[in-house]
Amino acid sequence: MRRYEDGDEVDLVIVGAGAGGGTLAQRLARKGWRIVILESGPFWDPDRDWVSDEAGQHKLYWTAPRVIGGGDPVELGKNNSGHGVGGSMIHYAGYAPRFHPSDFETNNRDGVGADWPVSYEELRPHYERVERELPVAGQDWPWGDPHAYPHAAHPISGAAEQARRGALAAGVDMRIGPVAIPNGTFGNRPHCIYRGFCLQACKVNAKASPFVTHLPDAIEHGVEVRADSHAVRIGFAGGRCTGVTYVRDGRERFQRAAAVCVSGYSIESPRLLLNSDGLANAADQVGRYLMVQGATQVAARFPDALRQYKGPPPEISSEQFYETDESRGFARGFSIQTVGPLPIDWAQHVLADGHWGHALREYMRDYNHWTTLGLLCELLPLAENRVTLAEEKDAHGMPVARFDYTQCDNDRANIAYGTKVLERIWEAAGAQDTLTIGRYAHLVGGCRMGFSPEDSVVDRDHRAWGIPNLFVCDGSVMPTQGAANPALTIMALASRLAERLSAGR
Repeated sequence: MRRYEDGDEVDLVIVGAGAGGGTLAQRLARKGWRIVILESGPFWDPDRDWVSDEAGQHKLYWTAPRVIGGGDPVELGKNNSGHGVGGSMIHYAGYAPRFHPSDFETNNRDGVGADWPVSYEELRPHYERVERELPVAGQDWPWGDPHAYPHAAHPISGAAEQARRGALAAGVDMRIGPVAIPNGTFGNRPHCIYRGFCLQACKVNAKASPFVTHLPDAIEHGVEVRADSHAVRIGFAGGRCTGVTYVRDGRERFQRAAAVCVSGYSIESPRLLLNSDGLANAADQVGRYLMVQGATQVAARFPDALRQYKGPPPEISSEQFYETDESRGFARGFSIQTVGPLPIDWAQHVLADGHWGHALREYMRDYNHWTTLGLLCELLPLAENRVTLAEEKDAHGMPVARFDYTQCDNDRANIAYGTKVLERIWEAAGAQDTLTIGRYAHLVGGCRMGFSPEDSVVDRDHRAWGIPNLFVCDGSVMPTQGAANPALTIMALASRLAERLSAGR
């Protein structure tokens, strides 16, 4: 890997080696840009560092101190934050759906949320390109903008087949995929072996992430990925960014750069900007409109052994309820996916339903007879749901992030309706028993893109208002959440940004 000196003024410093930063670096490096990526976590070695064990892979998550509050506080950590090169896509489920065209204009169509300054049509070629690069496998997709995928769908497990039968009986249309896991070998990547540890990092490297797709190519084209380097401040003078101060091996250092791109995701990106004397925050927009998805899960018990952990967790899914239907009494909607909690997660599921002691042991013994469906409900962007800096400091002397979150009435109605649909599916499938757990998934927003500096942090080209060489490229720029997993859209946005930067826009 090429190495740069701190005193070298590189073309671009990117903070964060995840979906946004990794894709952007790969694209620009192929155009000759000299790039350093600063990543707070380690550079993983799958053979040495990754194990087929839930507890053993806890190191993949960002578990540094954070403060949560609000009326409906969000648990931060393993379900929404990544630590190390590859970011959260190291431990994502591999699910890679597109956003719908309606997601980019919810205010215009439905009177809620915010419209994007970027259209679906602008992102479509980047969706298609990234889907080929990962590649994505799945059945032809009928929802949103109907499209096909590069690879055919994977076979599904008995647990997913049980859910599909119930959905069919309940009048809910299901499809297989899309997952960023080749159906077969792909280059030097092996076939998926359906071991069920997607959320603990894919030790065989069948599951796509920037770690195995875009970052190796970026390194081949001269990018330095500087791991174990925690960014603490962005340098700023004369109306422009000058580089990034970071801590490595216990010592503060400063990497000079002609431009800076923040790609630390929805908690750490606002935190870094706020700690940099409030960069890009003239209108008090940094940290606001941070969103999660309502992700209630309902598990069902059947007489046959189903082994829900087999295969990628999102085997089948439905976006039948994705768009607004006024008869439901709320705006926007939700998607449905199979999920496959491993034993520790299953124990937490059982505990959350109020079962302890002998009852918990019995549910654990019965684990292989259960299968689980989950929701992704689109919850709306609200200005008061935001990241701020707490008084507490971390090991680097940097204020930790505080995230306050409260649902609105539309959010609660969306989650309640979706939960009833899951219960209806399991009833139609003939389930003997069910368990329900309320939870959240994914993070987006906090540095949203918009049409003016009064209501957003960056413009349609991810450039901070009033700072010509400061960019944000990650899920924090999304004005709305959608009811789809965000990874593919983050990568598509990064691909579009690279195209525009390369063209000198």
